[in-house]
Amino acid sequence: MSAPTLYIGLDAGGTKTELLARPSDQGTPWAHTGPAANLQRLGLEKTAQVLAALIREAHTRHPDLSRAAVCAGVAGAGSADDQHALAARLRHHLADQAPAHLQVTHDGTIALEAAFEGGSGLIVIAGTGSSLFARAYAGDMLRAGGWGYLLGDEGSGYALGLHGLRAVAHAFDGGPPTRLQALLADRHGLATPDALKRSVYRETWPIQQMAPLVIEAAAQGDVVSTNLVTAQTDALARQAAWLAEKHPGLVEKRLALLGGLVRSAYYRGALTKAMAAALPGWHIQSPMHPPVVGALRLATAGLP
Repeated sequence: MSAPTLYIGLDAGGTKTELLARPSDQGTPWAHTGPAANLQRLGLEKTAQVLAALIREAHTRHPDLSRAAVCAGVAGAGSADDQHALAARLRHHLADQAPAHLQVTHDGTIALEAAFEGGSGLIVIAGTGSSLFARAYAGDMLRAGGWGYLLGDEGSGYALGLHGLRAVAHAFDGGPPTRLQALLADRHGLATPDALKRSVYRETWPIQQMAPLVIEAAAQGDVVSTNLVTAQTDALARQAAWLAEKHPGLVEKRLALLGGLVRSAYYRGALTKAMAAALPGWHIQSPMHPPVVGALRLATAGLP
């Protein structure tokens, strides 16, 4: 009989970190939310400190359990080197409470685990960036996208924001008129070409902040914004089709849409339409569970 264990799953993202902890002898997990912990934005040391503090909170909640198994899905931890380095820093910070099992993986891995309860399928993540992950019938992990804002991120908040700002610049020059001009002026005070250039180039205004305005304008019938959303969702769907074509017959024909942008009914509808056209015959469904549940599942599997 195995020793009593505290299983801890972490979903560390760019806006917050979610934690689920469950003792091996109880069925009800304890949920908690902490600060953001994107490895590429915070850096190795700060990310490790945030995660270690949350793990300690879970131990405080269950002081009678000294044996722990942890899985942390971390945004920005896409490479094996990053994952190993972060795991090492976590063990350093938890030296007096070192987990018996510690797995650091990409947040896409835990999202895929949760979406289909460990089964085969494909997920499309559309947030500030974009990426696609699939699990083959044999269990192999497949991926596409995730190239970052310079090389890719089609259909993402950054891509929508960048093209939206370009549309406003074109309108200032006499190009196609767009409601984005009025929205940008009203919501962010950027009503002139000089204000727009200063904010983007000197003040490094977060480009992705423009994405909600693009979606809002598209939902209101703005032609420029509608075409922009269609073009970006089509591009993201094309990546999904490439992934499926590259691995024919290896993935169950079902996909789930995740990420901050899909919380918008308009964007979700546009992306669903694009995916249905790019992957005919595939079933589009909601994820079975949120990503943090996937992290808890992997923690449990890592140390029976």
